[in-house]
Amino acid sequence: MKLPAVLRDIRSRPSTIWATSSTTALVNRLIYTLTIASIPDLLQKTMGVSRASNGMVTAAFGVGGLVAGSLTGYISDRTQNRLIPQITASVLYVVSGLILFFATRFYQIVMFRLVLGVASSVADTMLFTTVADVYPANLLGFKMAVIFVFDNVGNMLGPLLGGQAYEHMGVNGIATIAMALGAFELIMVLVFVRNSLDIRRALADSQVTQAGVIADKVDSSTIVSSRSGLSAQPSAESDISIISKTELNDDLVESTHSKPQRMHLWRLMLQLQVVGPTVSIFVATGMQTIIETILPLRLFDKFGYSPATIGIAFLIVGGVLILAMPAVGFINDRVVSRHGEHMRYYTIAAGALCVFLSQIIMSLARSYAVLIFGYSVFAVSAMVVIVPAQSAFGDFINSSESSAMAQCYSLAWIAEGLANISLPPIASGMYATVGFLTMLMSMSAVLCTACALAVLAFPVRRIWLLRRAHQ
Repeated sequence: MKLPAVLRDIRSRPSTIWATSSTTALVNRLIYTLTIASIPDLLQKTMGVSRASNGMVTAAFGVGGLVAGSLTGYISDRTQNRLIPQITASVLYVVSGLILFFATRFYQIVMFRLVLGVASSVADTMLFTTVADVYPANLLGFKMAVIFVFDNVGNMLGPLLGGQAYEHMGVNGIATIAMALGAFELIMVLVFVRNSLDIRRALADSQVTQAGVIADKVDSSTIVSSRSGLSAQPSAESDISIISKTELNDDLVESTHSKPQRMHLWRLMLQLQVVGPTVSIFVATGMQTIIETILPLRLFDKFGYSPATIGIAFLIVGGVLILAMPAVGFINDRVVSRHGEHMRYYTIAAGALCVFLSQIIMSLARSYAVLIFGYSVFAVSAMVVIVPAQSAFGDFINSSESSAMAQCYSLAWIAEGLANISLPPIASGMYATVGFLTMLMSMSAVLCTACALAVLAFPVRRIWLLRRAHQ
């Protein structure tokens, strides 16, 4: 079926990919957080299961996400298709809602979270991959930051919306909202989304054509003197261009031999440019999960605050993030434009240091206000880590001309899933045995040090190679 010209034009724009990816991030987080407020009541009061069973529900989401994350990237890169995984994620959201709608037993809640984990992993992998497919390095930071703004809005609204729906309509109300959001995303993808790799190829072809036209109009001597500069500059008519191989290789490629077009997941995990950002995402999201697990306990144990007051703390920090994230992305892009893509790694290391400093503030806080201030500093610092880390994946794939973009971004979800599964139980155990201060200081020191060492390995090696080349 031939699409109207206006719709074809909309579907061919990188900005449409960005807009739909941001919307997907909102839907993804809304559906995930809808059940946060109701799960304890549903499991303990309605179904009569023990509190220990709540951990199984949480683990089911992580297991589904890990399995899907490891497969989605490979399949998408192998088939060179980004659209089918996006459609699959939307359908799975609807399926998860159906499972929850008819859930009357504990195993059905586990199935709901398992399917939701698969859908969330597929959606997250694709929304970051598609944006990195069509935007150059000097624009990725801001685009990623805005996606996280939408993600954070969903994180703030989901528990409130889910709690109200559960109070008035029970679990069927939450399930209905989940199905409606999934159906909305499916329609959006089918109508407005085009395979981002097709857009990427069209942009590259357009850039080559523009270069050829300019070359025909200038003197041959001018062509010789300016050819390298021409290939590296974005189109003057658009803020979108595919970064040329020459420009990226000057900044990221570690050796002069040609890169393979295909790169499997295990090979990606051996690349320093990928290891650092992956560890960074594990640390930043892991610390966030630790705080989300322990902070409510701290506010109750030390200050005796009610759940409503505890909830306000998360709303305050969410508002701070919404205001700060675009600035984080904008500044990151300016740094990259002026100094090159390798500066992302130094930015991540600086963010890890700020994360540790924020944990010192939280550990020593003796008042609610200081504790929330420390949490706000942490939240912004974590974004200083995560935004350039997500962007660095796109930098590496574009510089290597590999077809493994989706696999690279699947590593981010795998890292987040592993952090969500492994770190909260450790933090809970340490909080119960050694207390808040020792737990937070020791875990943040170890994790932030690991993050800084992993992420600085690439620029240090890059400097060593450059010095050796000039000897």
